[in-house]
Amino acid sequence: MLEGSTLVNYYEVLQVREGADPEEIKRSFRKLVKEYHPDTNGNQPWAEARVKLVIQAYKTLSDASHRSYYDKVLDIRRGKSGAGLRRWQNGVQSQVRMILLDLLDNKGALALTNYERLRKNLQGFHLLTYFTFKDYIDCLFLLAEESERQKRYDIALEFYEEAYSKLEERAKRQYLFEEIKDRIRRIYCGRLARRAQPREALLYYEKVLELDLFKSERAQVHKKMAECYIKLGDYYSASTNLNTALSLKPNLRGTQRIHAKLEERLGPNAPLNQSF
Repeated sequence: MLEGSTLVNYYEVLQVREGADPEEIKRSFRKLVKEYHPDTNGNQPWAEARVKLVIQAYKTLSDASHRSYYDKVLDIRRGKSGAGLRRWQNGVQSQVRMILLDLLDNKGALALTNYERLRKNLQGFHLLTYFTFKDYIDCLFLLAEESERQKRYDIALEFYEEAYSKLEERAKRQYLFEEIKDRIRRIYCGRLARRAQPREALLYYEKVLELDLFKSERAQVHKKMAECYIKLGDYYSASTNLNTALSLKPNLRGTQRIHAKLEERLGPNAPLNQSF
């Protein structure tokens, strides 16, 4: 994993010494973000790229566990790979931690490949065995993002849904919970259902309804389901979903056309909610 790749020195990026304390790192981060911000540099492309690198460096060095892993890899790539470091590099736990480091170092494709290799070769392999809970959620989230970049949406959903389930077991609306929920909803509704046939799309929408959605979000899903049922010629199911959508959000936009179609098919006595 180490040959032929380059590890960015985040200490140099943040212009701090390697033993810098968290406050020193934070001060330098704030100073550099202001200095390189695109708004103060004529929106030059290099400025945006530099700010992104500074933010990535800060995210790694401001987290104690991430910084610890990063420091070990930095030593390895400098050639300080004594017996202890070689064991750290070659052991299963070290390989798993390297996955997170590669994700943090923008080597998502490599990290996903190595994750899939470990999962294939190790019976009962599970990330939570090797990480703190926070690092485990971070790793799942970043693996899911990489899967999305590769348009492997089924794999991305596995990672996002595992993270969502684990966070839901602990406490809702904590670290990354809402973001992960939104990613799941976006893939099912935007990536999959939109391109699917109506019956398949309905299955995706049912999966979305299993999430802890806000009323407005649930209303949108039921509206989409009403549209699917109309395409299938099931006008009573369409009516039921439209009524549910309007009960959740009476002023929901885009329902007039659905209502008109249902009234045309079911007649003026159709069981429709008239609130628009």
